Amino acid sequence: MNTSLYISSGALQAYQQKIDTAANNVANVNTNGFKRKDMSFSEVLASQINNQGRTSQEVGRMTPNGVRVSYGVRAGLTQLDTAQGQAVQTDNPFDFMIQGKGFFQIGYPGSNEVKYTRDGSFHLSPDPTSPGNYHLVNANGGYLLDQTGSPIELNGNYEVSFDDKGQMQLRDKSGNGEQFISPQQVGIADIQNPHVLQSVGDNEFVIDTSVLPAGANPASYVRVMAPGEVQIASGYLEGSNVDLTQEMTDLMTAQRSFQMNSRAISYADQMVGIANGILK
Repeated sequence: MNTSLYISSGALQAYQQKIDTAANNVANVNTNGFKRKDMSFSEVLASQINNQGRTSQEVGRMTPNGVRVSYGVRAGLTQLDTAQGQAVQTDNPFDFMIQGKGFFQIGYPGSNEVKYTRDGSFHLSPDPTSPGNYHLVNANGGYLLDQTGSPIELNGNYEVSFDDKGQMQLRDKSGNGEQFISPQQVGIADIQNPHVLQSVGDNEFVIDTSVLPAGANPASYVRVMAPGEVQIASGYLEGSNVDLTQEMTDLMTAQRSFQMNSRAISYADQMVGIANGILK
């Protein structure tokens, strides 16, 4: 009976995390550039595989040598699904969609930490230190960074457009029609292993140093992609990659499993109560 309690209580915790993950996916079905998460389960064993040579404890066992009775499941890996989301046309020249792998690099004033996102919705914000110049910022106030890690800066004297390589095409507004390419370009970072990314809210990620191997440098997992290596569509945004039908199915399945394990705990508790009453 105690085993039933252990198995069901562990399953409740695992399914609660599954419900939370699926619910978060559903809540962000309309969030630009959102990447869904998928949680898996792993089996829990009652004790270690071998008994460290204490053969006296193997007497009367009912399972094969080296195998223990399972105590149910627990939450395993929660992985980021980096599949491409659907393209949404906005016709805003400062909306960008990455086609394929890669993340936009975002920087914040007073912080050296770089954050990463797939949400390419940006707008112009005046540069307080340089009148007439502008930065591209997202809804959180973070600066879009170029290939060198510096905020992209636009001069109000030029018309700006972006090509499919993320390079800025500048045209003089004075009337001579001269056009040239800015040395700055949209810096797209290739994360070698997306599973080292940790969500920090507001649809942004940072490198999670706690999961890196000992002595590993977070910078070794990030590579700025060269022009032409990545395609950027201006005037488009990437939608969420959440499949609402699948997520609702997973959510209902997890809720049913949670309900059944909750009922199992109730039955086990009743049996323990009956057994205690008999002993009295």
